[in-house]
Amino acid sequence: MNIKIIGLGGIGSILVDKITKFSTLGSNSHFDIVLIDGDKYEEKNKVRQDFIYFDNKAKSKTDELNSKYRPGTISKAVNEYISSENIQQYIKEDDMVFVCVDNHASRKLISDYASTLSNITIISGGNDWIDGNVQVFIRENGINVTPSLTAFHPEIENPPDKHPDDMSCEELSKSDPQLYFTNLSVATIMCWVLYALTENKFDKTHPEIYFDLEKMATNAPLRVV
Repeated sequence: MNIKIIGLGGIGSILVDKITKFSTLGSNSHFDIVLIDGDKYEEKNKVRQDFIYFDNKAKSKTDELNSKYRPGTISKAVNEYISSENIQQYIKEDDMVFVCVDNHASRKLISDYASTLSNITIISGGNDWIDGNVQVFIRENGINVTPSLTAFHPEIENPPDKHPDDMSCEELSKSDPQLYFTNLSVATIMCWVLYALTENKFDKTHPEIYFDLEKMATNAPLRVV
C-alpha cells in the first residue's frame, strides 16, 4: 500500500510515528510511506512535536524513523509543500493520503485533485483547541463512495486562508495555539481509520468523525455485539 503523509506538524509528526510502528512491527501489510512537508522544525515547535534535529521536517523524521526501525521504512522525504504544480507528481492512483495540513486552501487543492482520480483514499484531520474531526474521502472506479472534503464544509470549498506557497515568511511564522492532546486525538482517530480500512471494516456510511476533549466523546457509532 502506498501511503503519503502531507504535513508533519502537530498531527502529522505524531501520526507518522504510529503508522511506521504499526507497519514494521504490528501489521502484515507493507506500507510504502512518503513524507511531504516544506516546513522546518524549529524551537517553537517543541511543545507539540518531536524531531531528532532542526531541519526540514520530512527529512528529519525520515532519518529518525529509518534509523529507529529499518532503512527504507520511510521510502522518501519531500521537502516541498503540496501545490498545484507538484500534486500530480506526488499523489497517484490507489494512494492512501493522510492530510495533516493546517490550512483549508491545501485541503481544497487535495480534495479537488483527488476527485479527478479513479481510485484514491484521502484521510484528512484537523482541530481547534479542544475539538476536531477526521474526514475520509474514498473514490472507487471513478465514483465518490464517500463525500469529498469540500462537500459539507464551505470553509474548505471557499477557503479564507492561503496556501503556504502564497504566504510570506511572517505569515508562515504565525500559527494559532494548539493543544498537544488534541493533536494526539486527531492522529489516533486517523490510525483507527487506517486499521479499519486495512481490515475491510471501515463504515463508509460514517465518513466523518468528530470529537471533543472536554466532553470526552466522539460521534463514532457504537458497535452492537
